[in-house]
Amino acid sequence: MENNREIGATIILVCMVAFWIVSSIRIRIRDERKRKILKEGVQARAKVLQIQPTGEYLNNLPEFQVQVQIQPENGADFIAEVTEAFPYPKYDSLRNGSQVVVKYDPDYYKRVIFLHTEPAT
Repeated sequence: MENNREIGATIILVCMVAFWIVSSIRIRIRDERKRKILKEGVQARAKVLQIQPTGEYLNNLPEFQVQVQIQPENGADFIAEVTEAFPYPKYDSLRNGSQVVVKYDPDYYKRVIFLHTEPAT
């Protein structure tokens, strides 16, 4: 009986460590992509089409899935989805139809980050 408890505790510990490793890798990849977009990305205005909470938290901030229509200066408009963590007051300011400033990866248009989560003028 004692042996089963040790095996169960070991399995739980291994699962917790694996989850932590996967989460850490996910955050590191996201941060590297953001740095690349900030450095090499193209700035554009975007219109918020839809925003909804994902139910997850990142650094104690709620995470949101935001669908935006990007309006580049050169080229046709396109739609992208951004998963971003920000406080609820910023969420309240991002209503459907509001304009924001974003940067997107010119090599892969679907990778987008917010430059300003406050509505653009």
